Amino acid sequence: MITLIVPTRNRAYALRLVAPSYYEQFDVDEIVFVDDAGTDDTCAMLERLSRKYPGVTTKIVRNARRVGASEARNLGVAEASNEFVLFCDDDEYLEQGYARTCLAKLLAYDAGAVSGRRIYLEEGESQDQALQRFGTGWRRTAPFQRMLCEIVNAAKFTGDLSLPFTNAIVLTRKSLVHKYPYDPYYARGNGYREESDYQMNLFVRGYPIYVTNERHSFHLPKAEVNQGGQRMRPIARIYWSVHYTRYFYRKYYTAYSRKVHLRTPRPVALTAFALFVSYRELVRTPLQDALKRVRSRVDPRASARPSAARTASLRSAAA
Repeated sequence: MITLIVPTRNRAYALRLVAPSYYEQFDVDEIVFVDDAGTDDTCAMLERLSRKYPGVTTKIVRNARRVGASEARNLGVAEASNEFVLFCDDDEYLEQGYARTCLAKLLAYDAGAVSGRRIYLEEGESQDQALQRFGTGWRRTAPFQRMLCEIVNAAKFTGDLSLPFTNAIVLTRKSLVHKYPYDPYYARGNGYREESDYQMNLFVRGYPIYVTNERHSFHLPKAEVNQGGQRMRPIARIYWSVHYTRYFYRKYYTAYSRKVHLRTPRPVALTAFALFVSYRELVRTPLQDALKRVRSRVDPRASARPSAARTASLRSAAA
């Protein structure tokens, strides 16, 4: 069986929407929520919700002081009763069968960690509409940018793929997290690389990391997530992203570049990343947001689609 672990802070409003999809996962008989010194009604809300699912054990850990998402994950693992643990973010739905599929892949590949694909919901979009839009990805590019050490979330590929790391919604083993815990250094700012650090630690030590197209997580639209590291101003996101990537590269770049046959010197790779993240935050993302606003004005039907937050259930299977 599987323990699902959710670090959270002041996200009661988001968990009300997405947490039922955790309880409806096959093979999940325990969920550990780690409230990182939040000030909202998260704990009370989760206690009420858990009573609707008596077949799943719910544990709520309340931190007296804020420790950050990485250490919250470690604390959740310490409470887990099962060897297999699935980490989930507090602003993402899980497609039905996500946990079971990732466990099957983990065992089949003898992998260190496995995830499904992540889909970022657009405002007013249902999960079925998002699955149809996303398919197996829409960007015809490599799924992993080696020099930047970045996954390309929307890259088009089929089947299962081995990468140096995948997204944050991963299933792994409790024994591995005990041996190679999440690094609490990423506690400030936007925590960039905090979930990738654990996976890269496994990758450089020889554990395969996989992502499968068979199941998906659905990230809430920006308009429905009003707190968190990604809600910072762009300049702050650039600063923390470069700061943490410098630290990340110091830890892993030598072993990582050797494994992926990358000859780019570390200072050059870090400079390239700084240019990339500056472009992403100051040019690409604002431009994409502006184009979405234009499309919504041109097509008023877009705003009339059923809200993703109110979609009653996830699609049970995907091609």
